[in-house]
Amino acid sequence: MLSDIYKTYNWTLAELHAFCLICECQNLSQAALRMGVSQSAISLMVQRWRQALGDPLFVRARYGVAPTQIAIALREKLQPLLEEVGIALTQTQGFNPAQSTRVFKVHMTDIGQLVFLPGLNDFVAKHAPGIRLVIKNLGWEALESGLSSGEIDLAIGSLPMIKGRVHSRVFRHERYVTAMRKAHPLAKTELNLDAFVAADHLAIDATSSGHSLVENALRALDMRRNISLTIPHYLAAEQILVSSNYLLTVPNIAVLSFQNPTALCIVPTPLALPSFDVRVHWHERSRQDQGVQWLRTTISDLFGHHR
Repeated sequence: MLSDIYKTYNWTLAELHAFCLICECQNLSQAALRMGVSQSAISLMVQRWRQALGDPLFVRARYGVAPTQIAIALREKLQPLLEEVGIALTQTQGFNPAQSTRVFKVHMTDIGQLVFLPGLNDFVAKHAPGIRLVIKNLGWEALESGLSSGEIDLAIGSLPMIKGRVHSRVFRHERYVTAMRKAHPLAKTELNLDAFVAADHLAIDATSSGHSLVENALRALDMRRNISLTIPHYLAAEQILVSSNYLLTVPNIAVLSFQNPTALCIVPTPLALPSFDVRVHWHERSRQDQGVQWLRTTISDLFGHHR
């Protein structure tokens, strides 16, 4: 398809960038603003593209425009190529984070955003103020293709399902713990399995929480815990935990990242739950990318600890 496009229309690099930007923003005014050109200039580009390709490419939507299927397919092919060109041009003098205006796209789960994002954002704002971070939370099945296509530059987490030409580096080793408020009746004694099962539990039904792991471990013992409240993410977990007699079983790093973990009693979970590695992942195609190298080293240095 790309060869057909080049036969029918002589696209400039700026136009290719504008096309992908419109697909991302889905708004001509915003794309024009980010390109530093007038909206009429963008509109004229779109008209020329439509004539050349014989497709509307963008149709009116409530708050802007929506790309057609042909535009979506074209952007998927163009975006990684444009990123490679951008990297090649910016790295002629080496990657300088203090001067770079690059956009990095990073996959983090909800727990990753809770634990790592504030510190990473603060570091980037201080040491690389021109760099922009775009955080995504892709489905597990989309991670490998996301790294391969350039939809994301890095993926952070415990992601053993990622295969293919993907490299990774361990920067944390984690275990599961059980947390409760300090005034909880069970906080005064060693937590055993019978007391754990008999207690009321708060559960976070998210892939990053280990909820299903706990349920499977109990089921293997022919045991069942009483889950009084299930929530989909960590947003309200701390507030609920400190004002109730619930137990919460999650990775240790999640509890330590709460606003006031000292208000909690954090103990080993009385279940044989596996520990796990937290890794930063990148694709083979970006192995020599100095920007990605800088970002993954930054993440490891900021958050890494090895036990």
